[in-house]
Amino acid sequence: MKDTPKYTSSPIKKQMLTCFDSDLLRDVIKGASFDIHQVGKGSFQADMFHASIGKGILDSSHYSNAILTEGTISPDNMTFGFIHESKEDSLFNGQVLQKHDVMMGDEGGPLTSHITADTHWSSFQFKRTDLLKLGISLKKDNNKVLHFSKEVQNNLSYKLGGILNFLKKEDDDKIAKVNKEFLYHHILGIYANALDDIKDVTHLKRDESFFLSKKILTYLKEHAHQPIQMIELTTLIGKSERTIERIFKKHFGIAPYAYLKIHRLHLIRKYLLCTDVSTHTNIGDIAMENGFMQMGYFGSEYKRIFGETASETLRKK
Repeated sequence: MKDTPKYTSSPIKKQMLTCFDSDLLRDVIKGASFDIHQVGKGSFQADMFHASIGKGILDSSHYSNAILTEGTISPDNMTFGFIHESKEDSLFNGQVLQKHDVMMGDEGGPLTSHITADTHWSSFQFKRTDLLKLGISLKKDNNKVLHFSKEVQNNLSYKLGGILNFLKKEDDDKIAKVNKEFLYHHILGIYANALDDIKDVTHLKRDESFFLSKKILTYLKEHAHQPIQMIELTTLIGKSERTIERIFKKHFGIAPYAYLKIHRLHLIRKYLLCTDVSTHTNIGDIAMENGFMQMGYFGSEYKRIFGETASETLRKK
């Protein structure tokens, strides 16, 4: 396990507007260039949020009044957007945008939107090459709205909403300790899973599946001393996350995320058993370094697997 890193300042920025300010609102999606206008009558309030997450950017906002936006998306990144809450339909590039829909925009793609009052949305900027590593290849000219099944919509809402709530509510010191690379790939994986759900899935032949399972197992053994991310496995075999899920369940009898979670827990346990209790080790910092953002969840999973708390493990030394 790596030494505990020196943490930088929090990547989170929050701002509340109590009146319409086009200059401040233009900066709500970093890197984008657009004009923005209030089109609804009455007072205006906006709750804005921004987070720099490794190579990615997570923005979110809630407007009390309707907003018209015209311009272009960031030329450096591809962008996904998600509607968390809305009372009325909005519009994105001429397409109807409803609650739990996903907006997809190319690098430098056009952006014309009419967001209705009391709509809460978020956007996530990422590198197209990283999506390709997850087995999702998208052609250019994909500035459109995606409608998913209720099951996929609810999954997106639960996972993306949970991440936003965590980042908004936790204090800056705790946020600064979050592993930004893990979080970036986690968010990208959530969207990739949704995209994979609407594609025609090609099932692997038995021989290919067996070969890939051996390749994955070899990689896991060779990198057993370090945390492993899903993107490493998708890059390794050139297949989607959904395909890796099938391989794991067929050959290992466990879901990949469950395996990777258990792997990280064992790394933490090994580190704690080799650490002198007098060094005042911060277990929360070690957990975050290994991709656990919720300490309550980490604590319950650690005790469930090992039958003792992480503090009890540390005191064994």
